[in-house]
Amino acid sequence: MKIFWVIDTKVTALEGCGLSDDGSTYIFGRTVVPASTEEEAVSALKAHFDQGRIQLEEVISVVAYDEGDWSSDRHLLSKAYRLAKATNDIRSAAFISERSRDYTERKQQGLLDEEK
Repeated sequence: MKIFWVIDTKVTALEGCGLSDDGSTYIFGRTVVPASTEEEAVSALKAHFDQGRIQLEEVISVVAYDEGDWSSDRHLLSKAYRLAKATNDIRSAAFISERSRDYTERKQQGLLDEEK
């Protein structure tokens, strides 16, 4: 039976990759991967990234969709899950550059000056 795994990753975009480039060293991604085991899911995601000219630098976390609490997710995960389930294919929920992620985190922590 296929499990739908949510895999958070740190990647770099290789030459010819379709991901946006803002000069960040890394891009963080959240992807839904149908597979029987966690190991199979990570292997399938790596192959998927290789085809898309995306270098997998680090697997940050792997959680079965049904076992996670996604109530505060802002990364279109529910849409990616529905698409993955309907097509039985790997679906990316979101990618965010290192710079954008750092800015968002600082803003959430109130560390940025409010515009006047």
